[in-house]
Amino acid sequence: MRPSHLLFGFILLVCAHRAAAQTQPAPLEVIRLTDGSSLVGNVTSTDDGKIHMHVVGLGDVVIDPAAVASRSPAPSPPRPPSPWSGTATGSMTHISTVVPGVSGATLGAQLTGGVARTGPVGAFTLDGTLSYWRVEPTAAAVDLWSVTVGGRRMLAPRWVLMARSEFEVNRVQYLQYRSTTIGGLGYFVVKSGRVSLLVAPGLGYGKSEQTSLGRVLSFAAGTPPGVEGPITGVHDALNLQLTPMLSFQQDLHYFWGLSDQRFRQAQFNAKLLGMVTTHFGLSIAYKDVYDSSMPPPVERNLRSLVSGVQLKF
Repeated sequence: MRPSHLLFGFILLVCAHRAAAQTQPAPLEVIRLTDGSSLVGNVTSTDDGKIHMHVVGLGDVVIDPAAVASRSPAPSPPRPPSPWSGTATGSMTHISTVVPGVSGATLGAQLTGGVARTGPVGAFTLDGTLSYWRVEPTAAAVDLWSVTVGGRRMLAPRWVLMARSEFEVNRVQYLQYRSTTIGGLGYFVVKSGRVSLLVAPGLGYGKSEQTSLGRVLSFAAGTPPGVEGPITGVHDALNLQLTPMLSFQQDLHYFWGLSDQRFRQAQFNAKLLGMVTTHFGLSIAYKDVYDSSMPPPVERNLRSLVSGVQLKF
């Protein structure tokens, strides 16, 4: 290859490199002026001793270097928040009397975890609870656990389509399992940055079955050992952001059977959460579960006081 061809090719490469460099915009800079104001933009030239800068919203401006207090790269834009979030809570729990004269109030340990994914039109949630109790005279065991799957889809600024399905094992109340699935249309009575109140009536299906001992108690009391059938009910959820680090949450699920087996079930939850840091907090919660199908002498109301630590991620 001739030397003239090599020289010509080198010149083309240099020109192409310079053209590419000229098409790339200069990085954003922050120029702070001596009067206290700041400008954010791309510096286009400093050849004539002046700083030429393109500022969005203002256009091209010329700055005297004597008026410049400092120059620094503009900070990177914040990363968009992740659609995924979750919590993990470890706690000690006090439970009320289950069977008077047989199983009294007791203490237990509880682990609760949940994940949620929020999108532009709705959210999906998955929650699980695992409790370890010692109810005299039986030995300590994992006697209560539950899994809940829920979903929300916003239809309008205040209207939301909701669905919730829960499967619970509660051998403390001699309950082999309780399954509840319900869906409904909710409405935000109040919706603001600090306060929200949601009310949602709905229809669904419920079923429960008692343990062997529970069936014996039901037979003695002349009541069915379980219930099953379509249900209807109402759900409410209240959220209060008392301070940037302190919040209060309350929700109530109240259902009743529509079949020949008349039964009522309710679950009330109230929790006060104080965040110590962004990801670590302390919580205290009160829970009341009511089931009219419980055979005597089992208490139909089971109350729990839960205090523990919560991790957010």
